Amino acid sequence: MGTLSRPLLRLKGHELVPPDEDRRVGLEVFDVLLPCRNYEVKYKVASLGQVSPTLEFLLRLVKSTPGISDNDAASFFGYSPSEMTYVLEEAFGPGYLERKAGRLWLTISGDGLFREGEKEPTIYSVESRRRSFGFDLMAIAPQVRRWLEPLEMVLPELSSEDPAGTGRVAERLPGRFRQFFRELADKADRGKLERRDIYSIDPVVSPGERYQMPIRIMTYAQASNPSAAEIDLSLWRPDHEIADRPEIERAVALFVKDQQTSVNQMDAASAYQVLVELAPEFLKDYTVRSGLSEGRYWRESVSRAGEPRVDRKTIPIVGSLLLPENIERLHAVLDYGLRNTTEVPSNVFAVAPQTRRWGATTQQRDLLILIQEKVARAFPGADRAELKTTCLYAGRPAPYTQKAFDEVLLSHVEHFPKALEVLLIPGVVLAAVVHAPLGSSTGNPVPLGLASFDPSVVDRGYQYVMDRFERYSNKDSAS
Repeated sequence: MGTLSRPLLRLKGHELVPPDEDRRVGLEVFDVLLPCRNYEVKYKVASLGQVSPTLEFLLRLVKSTPGISDNDAASFFGYSPSEMTYVLEEAFGPGYLERKAGRLWLTISGDGLFREGEKEPTIYSVESRRRSFGFDLMAIAPQVRRWLEPLEMVLPELSSEDPAGTGRVAERLPGRFRQFFRELADKADRGKLERRDIYSIDPVVSPGERYQMPIRIMTYAQASNPSAAEIDLSLWRPDHEIADRPEIERAVALFVKDQQTSVNQMDAASAYQVLVELAPEFLKDYTVRSGLSEGRYWRESVSRAGEPRVDRKTIPIVGSLLLPENIERLHAVLDYGLRNTTEVPSNVFAVAPQTRRWGATTQQRDLLILIQEKVARAFPGADRAELKTTCLYAGRPAPYTQKAFDEVLLSHVEHFPKALEVLLIPGVVLAAVVHAPLGSSTGNPVPLGLASFDPSVVDRGYQYVMDRFERYSNKDSAS
C-alpha cells in the first residue's frame, strides 16, 4: 500500500517575482547605427528562352549519347579545338554539363532542360547587369539607404569588424549577393511574366560610398531576473531576416551588455530615497526603516502598472520612460496634470541619469515634441516653441542628447544621485525613475519609478530640482 503524496512545504525565498507571476517586462529602447557601404556589382541574369543552336546540338548529343568524349563530340560536329572549347564553356558556365574522366554528362540541371514530350532543350537567355547595391559591413546583407535626420546622424554606431569595407567584405560579397539575389534584384530582373534567375557574378566588386542606417533595439527581461537583459530586434526586421544576420545580432548583444553596471556604482540607495521623499504617501507601503524596499515595489509595479485616473494621481513606472507604453502613460498623466493648472508651462526639465547611452534614441526627441504639442493644444494661442526643454547633465553629454533638447546645462560635479532620472513640467507633471540593477549587485540597469500629476508630488519635485538648478551652466567649465 503506497503512502499518500503530500505537497512540499516551501519557505518563501527572496525572489523578486514568484514563478506563477513571472512575465516579460520591457526595459529600454535604443537606436544605433549600422555601418554600411554601397558596392557596384557586375552580374548576369537569365530569362527563359531558347538555347543557342550550337549549345542545343551539344546538349542533344550528350542527351542521346551519355558519356561521349570531348574528341568524339568535336568530331561529330566538325568543330576545331577552339570552337569546341567555346561551346563547352557555354555549357559548363551555367552547370548544364560536367566532365568525368574526359567524358561528358548532363547534370541534373542540364537534363532538366529537356521537358517531357519535347526534343529540344529550353534554356535561359543571358543579360548583363551592372548596378550598385547597399550592404551592411557586418553580416554583408542588403541594407537600403535612406536620408537620416540630424539627430540620427549622431547616434552611437555598432562596432564593425571591417570598418574600411574591404577585405573580408569583398571576399564574401559575391556569395551573399547570390543568397540575397531575390531581395536585391530590381523589377526587371524579377519580371512577373518570365522567370529570371542569377546566372553569374563577376568576382570583382567595386566599393562605393559608406553610409549608416539606424537599428531600433528593445530590451526585455523576465520579471524574476530583470537585470539579465535580452535583446529584441523585431522592430527592425522580422525574425527570418535577423536569422540571416547573426553578426549584427551578436554586435547588438555586446552593445546591450556594455550597459551593465553595479548598484554601488550607481548610488542606487540614494536614488530610491529620493523617490520616497518625492512621493511618501504613495510609497508608504513599500518603505522600511532603511528606505524603499525596491524588490517589493518592483513586484507590485510589474503586476499593477496601469493608467492614471482622477483617483489615481500617481502610478508606478516600469522600464524606460521612452518605451512606447510608458510614453502613452506619460501623456495620460500629462492630460490630467494640464487640467490642474491655468498657467502655461514655460519649461520641461530633465535630469539625466549617469547610465551609458541614456537617451540614445529618437524617442527622446519625439517624447519632448509630443509634450510641447500637447501643452500648446491645451492653451489656445500658445506656441509649441515657447515650451523650452532643458536637460541637466553631469559630465560631457553625448551629441544625441544635445540634439534632443533645446539646451543642455552641465556640471562636472554630481548634484543628483547617479541612478536618478527626472522629467518635470512645473505645476503639471513629475516622473522620477531609478536606473540600477535589481535583484543582483551587478547587471543591466532596470528603470523603476513613478509618474504623477498630484500637485504635492509635482511641487516637491520642482523644489528638489530647483534647489540644484543654479549649479548647472551651459559652459563646459560648469561645476
